[in-house]
Order: sequence, then structure tokens, then C-alpha cells
Amino acid sequence: MQSEMTVQSAVQEVKAAPSELVKMCDDELDAVRLCIQLSKFTQDFIGKRLSIDKGYMTRLLQGNAGALMQKRIALMRLCGTYAPVQFECAELGLVPVPADEYERLVAAAAQLESVKMNGTRKAS
Repeated sequence: MQSEMTVQSAVQEVKAAPSELVKMCDDELDAVRLCIQLSKFTQDFIGKRLSIDKGYMTRLLQGNAGALMQKRIALMRLCGTYAPVQFECAELGLVPVPADEYERLVAAAAQLESVKMNGTRKAS
């Protein structure tokens, strides 16, 4: 409980879950469970922070309640991992890339294209 109190005041950086663990998920609910497990928070703690009562939280994690859609982003921020997004992307053949890394890749691609264009002009 003490470690939960310490961590709750710190701002969590949301990062990727290990891909080998995400690949083991059979469905989105498994990815949500993974997200919670990697946080090392208890279900009770997470439920309280997300304003979900204990019984409903239990039903959610058993797959016997409605979707967690309204609380997904808050859950991922609280737990510090975006395993549910990784699972969805994998199912669609996509790879989630953080915005700063995406911008770096776009800039590198533009620079490469510029180098190719300058090389083509010199060769002509």
C-alpha cells in the first residue's frame, strides 16, 4: 500500500508494454489485464482512482460487464503502459509510434528524399 501511495503522486510516463507480453494476449481484455498487472497497482487502487466500484471492476476484468471505453485512456495513464493500444494495433497490422519518434522519422524521410533529389540532379 505504501508503494501505491508513493507512485500515485508521481506523474507516470505512458510507455509501451514488452511486445512479447502483448503478443500473448488473446483479446483486448487480456491487454487491459496486462496493463494493470504491469502497473503493479491493485485492482482496488485502480478502481478507486478511476471511480469504478469494486464489484463493477471485478466484473469488467472478468469480461462480464460493459466496455471500459470511457476509462481506457485514464487507465493507461494511471498504469503507465498502453498495452491495449498495442494489442489493437497488432491486430490491425500496425505499430504504435510515439509522436516525437514519428516526427523524427518524418524529418529523416524528408531529409533522405532531399538527398536523393540532389543526387539525381547532379547525375543528370
